Amino acid sequence: MEIPSIDLAALEDAAGSERERLRFAASEIGAFLLSGHGVDEGRTEELLDVSRRLFTLPQAERDAIDMIHSPYFRGYSALGTERTQGEPDLREQFDVGPEEEPRIRAAGDPPYLRLHGPNLWPASLPGLRPSVLAWMELLRGVSMRVMTSIAESAGLQSKRFAAGYSGQPHERLKIIKYPHTEPASTQQGVGEHTDSGFLALIAHDGTRGLQVHDGREFIDVIAPSGTLIAVLGRALADATAGETMAARHRVVSPPAGCERVSVAYFLNPRLDHAGYGHEALKVVLRSHPHVARRFFADLAPS
Repeated sequence: MEIPSIDLAALEDAAGSERERLRFAASEIGAFLLSGHGVDEGRTEELLDVSRRLFTLPQAERDAIDMIHSPYFRGYSALGTERTQGEPDLREQFDVGPEEEPRIRAAGDPPYLRLHGPNLWPASLPGLRPSVLAWMELLRGVSMRVMTSIAESAGLQSKRFAAGYSGQPHERLKIIKYPHTEPASTQQGVGEHTDSGFLALIAHDGTRGLQVHDGREFIDVIAPSGTLIAVLGRALADATAGETMAARHRVVSPPAGCERVSVAYFLNPRLDHAGYGHEALKVVLRSHPHVARRFFADLAPS
């Protein structure tokens, strides 16, 4: 089986066949390739270029923006410091959220409010901040269009999910580099998992590695240039009462001589919507135990 390809512009023109393909992709696999999204390919290449330059900065500069300095789980993660299913992932990455002021907490406030805060940025790469924040704004609009189309394809009202992300959705973005591995070493670029939120849209450099489970086996996601890769999460499956599926997916490390760079944008529910804040906090505490120990010692990961 191949991952279905969906044309967003055709969907919005009420093309019946395109809507049926989306319904199948959302309910049976939880992932699809997205074209017709209106994002200029040149902007994608600019984003990937500045992302590659991030990982060529001297290690001392990357260490200065390491996530260990951020109680908001923002910043750089060195190879092997993020974990999936308890095992280290073979990837370097850089985590970003909306630029926010920390919340002034009062007694009884839920602990997930501690996730609101500013980002860390490398001083010697000034083009990264405006590029990333502009990309987040652009992908927010595309994601909301996709969410509307998913609702319509499932026979729901077009704004069925809007209450979950209106106001202040819990947006996140990851810039990720997967280095090649030697044959005898682990190939867990990212271990098998499902995402906790609504939707991820992934910009990619064309290098293979992402795999999605089709119900029988993991299959390679082969994505042509100019497409985004859409991955649906658990919050969307819950919101549709199982009409959509959270995609089981993983990333296998590239072969020798190759590396893979991707940028994943995540549209998640507001932290105060339907218990999502507690789930979001639980995920980062598990994934970044060293950061959790420093800033959340009062909360035991569960």
